[in-house]
Amino acid sequence: MLPVKPEIISFLIADMVIQEKGTNKWSAIGIFDRIRAANFPYIHPCLALYIRLADAEGDYDIRVEFCDDSDRIFAVFEGITLSILSRLHHPDLGIRAGNLLIPKSGKYYFKLYFNGVFAKGFQLDVDEIPSLRQRSE
Repeated sequence: MLPVKPEIISFLIADMVIQEKGTNKWSAIGIFDRIRAANFPYIHPCLALYIRLADAEGDYDIRVEFCDDSDRIFAVFEGITLSILSRLHHPDLGIRAGNLLIPKSGKYYFKLYFNGVFAKGFQLDVDEIPSLRQRSE
């Protein structure tokens, strides 16, 4: 029997996600949907994703691809598995990433897959900040 396709009820991009020991509650610190950089290519030093699911039951291999609007993949987060016993459970997870390569300004996406099947993409906008020299010209 194939697992039920989960509903994504939360997807957050943040500076960091923390799971509290004991309660297993998650905290997302510094939530954002836009990065501003002065120079490209840009390496974003620290980023995290928080994902909360609903209406899921079964075993899932989760994969997240970070790509641009031309579907060029710059990072892949995989090796994440969830085993959900009941559709009444709302599992959540955090993914931490460091040194994320962003080649130029534009629209980027985190594409979420369950068992190799695309579920949904979440946009991250990247803007260029004019340097001080460019502003004075």
